[in-house]
Amino acid sequence: MKKLLSLLLCIIMVASMGVFTLNASALAQDLPEYIKDDMLYAHAVKDSEETESWHHWQHRDAYIDYDDEDHEELGLVKGEGISEEKYFFLPSSVKDNKVILLNTFDSEVKIDGTSISAGETKEFTFETDKEYSVQAGGKTEKLYFKVSTAEASVFINNPDADGNGTDLFSYLCEDKENDAKATGAIVDNEGNVDNTPIKKIKGRGNTTWLKQKKPFNVTYDSAVSIDGMQKTKKLSLLANYQDSALIRNRFLQDLSDAVGMPYASDSRFVDVYMNGVYLGSYQITQKVDFGKNNLIPEIDDDTHLNEDGTLKEEFPFICEVDASAGDGDYYIRTSSARCKLTLKGPEIDDGDSYHDEVLQIAKTKFDNMYNAVRTNSANMAELVDIDSLTKIMLINELGKNWDVGVSSLYFVYKQDASGNWKFFASPVWDYDNSLGNCTGVAGDLRRMGVTDYEEPTGWWVQHKPGADTSKKSSKYTILGYAARNKTIMAHAAQVWFDEFVPAIDIFNSTGIDSGELYSQDVYYSYLEGSADMNYTMGWLMTTGDWICDHSELLLGSFNSATGTFTQDKALTKYDITSFADQYAYTIDWLNTRVAWLSAQFYASYKPSAPDVTPENALIGDADLNLTVNVKDATLIQKHTAGINTLTDLALECGDADRNGTVNVKDATAVQKFVAGIEVSAPIGELLNK
Repeated sequence: MKKLLSLLLCIIMVASMGVFTLNASALAQDLPEYIKDDMLYAHAVKDSEETESWHHWQHRDAYIDYDDEDHEELGLVKGEGISEEKYFFLPSSVKDNKVILLNTFDSEVKIDGTSISAGETKEFTFETDKEYSVQAGGKTEKLYFKVSTAEASVFINNPDADGNGTDLFSYLCEDKENDAKATGAIVDNEGNVDNTPIKKIKGRGNTTWLKQKKPFNVTYDSAVSIDGMQKTKKLSLLANYQDSALIRNRFLQDLSDAVGMPYASDSRFVDVYMNGVYLGSYQITQKVDFGKNNLIPEIDDDTHLNEDGTLKEEFPFICEVDASAGDGDYYIRTSSARCKLTLKGPEIDDGDSYHDEVLQIAKTKFDNMYNAVRTNSANMAELVDIDSLTKIMLINELGKNWDVGVSSLYFVYKQDASGNWKFFASPVWDYDNSLGNCTGVAGDLRRMGVTDYEEPTGWWVQHKPGADTSKKSSKYTILGYAARNKTIMAHAAQVWFDEFVPAIDIFNSTGIDSGELYSQDVYYSYLEGSADMNYTMGWLMTTGDWICDHSELLLGSFNSATGTFTQDKALTKYDITSFADQYAYTIDWLNTRVAWLSAQFYASYKPSAPDVTPENALIGDADLNLTVNVKDATLIQKHTAGINTLTDLALECGDADRNGTVNVKDATAVQKFVAGIEVSAPIGELLNK
């Protein structure tokens, strides 16, 4: 092939957009260096004086310049879906079909009957998907406008990333380890702009980095908030390239938050632009990182040391099970678990004080925890938080996550509420290969004895080994043993019905756009326009043989009265070229999976019905079971949305912040309380204290 596939898109995205010198003197205002000559630009907001959020028109197909070999390898047919039309892929901040356009040609540009002088800006009223005829630079072009529905857009700009004139996108794609500073803008869907500079941007991911749609890590100079997200400095831009529904990572991360797992990464759907080029629909999420203004604030590079520089007897750390860790990573091989354990924080290098001791401590503690779970030992609860371990096992079981237990599995070692040191299984991360999305590896599945991996039925986590099961030395992953542990599985039945099912009910409701988990129609409303731009631009809905056939599915339902699962006899069909159908397939697969798991847990579930009175009722306990948990937050959300109604004692308990009104603030306060975050409300205290 005439070009390496991994670098191909980088070249294409900047083809015919090399470094130009703009004749700024002809312009009505000062413009940044990334603005190019002979272009038509649109601005993200009405304020044309803001300089970082300009986007130029571009061709619709990311694969337009691929050669015959490239087309053959990607399964594309030359001439089909490839066009010369130009598009404006506009962010959701553009309102009322009005946009400011900038002409950087050295002569007048005409769009139908509207003229824009050279170097000037003009407000233009457009219709989406209407064909416009544009005379520019001596050519006649066809132009279409599209507008996103995403929660925000992210602009990242640096036309000289390496000091030698290389644009940022090309430079980053040359090597995942390349990094650079950048200017930019974060623009929410209301047009509010944050121009905080970017301290560092670089590539991220292992398998995902090898795909054409590149993921990135971004560190801002100071903490930023994107559309109401918790302020943070370090963020990840997930490409979700292999997930045609663009929802899998977001849903399972938000679900983990809704069921009270610690350190759940908050995220938003965004459109990403680099030096004015639209790159596609992304999910921006809190990066799994430690330190002040980051996801895990209790840990920094000195938390393992006493004030006098000696090593503490106990200290917090975060580690990741990562089978793909290589020589450049900071990992150790555990003895019992037989996995690569990457120490993510504190970061200490070879030669630093207590380097070997810290590694050995992490290794020993993880092995002890692993053996306790494997044997269901009496002291298991002293070594690991049973609740978070159960929930992360359920997240992976629900999604049938291919990578379960072997990569992107994080544990935070810290003190619990009583001051005891133990592992907490969280945060959840990397779930694009879940919820019926991937086929798995046929040979591995045969060795495991799993024949229904792609289906929403059948157990999964307990079968995922860490070694060849034909060998006597075979070891299961930590989550594989958790799924075989009687204590954990008994707790799983309670957690499933008390916390997971109510949270998923919220997801299956309509109109809920607040709290930790939204309803699925709200997620779709944010994705619909963004996905349309993403796939119109040229990203593929089916990215290779690794992705399942999403064209048909046997749906199933759960009868809560009998505890039985019933599967349809007729297949439901889906159009795999339609984003709406790809999204519907994902939701249907999920709900069939929920129905099957509910039937499996039904016999072990023991619902409690305590005698609740005004004297023993607890603030925040909306379901009146004498325990404040995520189910209470769910009930409060449903009450706020008008799905159900809290009355009498339940209504009084649901007023968690004691201001006389039950609303989403009460639900949020309960969720924070359940997650162990300090709140000012007296949640958990007696109602009539």
